[in-house]
Amino acid sequence: MGKEMVRKRPMKEILYRESRVASAIGNPAKFSIIDILLKKGPLPLSEISEAIHRSKSATCYHLSKLKSLEIVRYETQEKGTIYWIKYPKELKSIMNSLNLFVKRSFKGVEHEV
Repeated sequence: MGKEMVRKRPMKEILYRESRVASAIGNPAKFSIIDILLKKGPLPLSEISEAIHRSKSATCYHLSKLKSLEIVRYETQEKGTIYWIKYPKELKSIMNSLNLFVKRSFKGVEHEV
């Protein structure tokens, strides 16, 4: 006998989008890009890639993913392209929550190290 086909219910759009944003934030390079743009404001590609210690092409790849998720915006100027966070207030809140969570979770680990 073959396996029965299991019907999967489609994920709600909002959950799907939230999971995509969480996945992006979970990537160290993308997390670093978000962090540096929140701290320093709008920056060109060269400064972002230097700050996160990645090549320009790798940084550009990560920025394109962040742009597709509407996390990062950009504007092309004479001197190059400038990138910034689209919703800084909301992302600062997420980043602060992550920071508090990690600090709280480390309290128990300090005794183990």
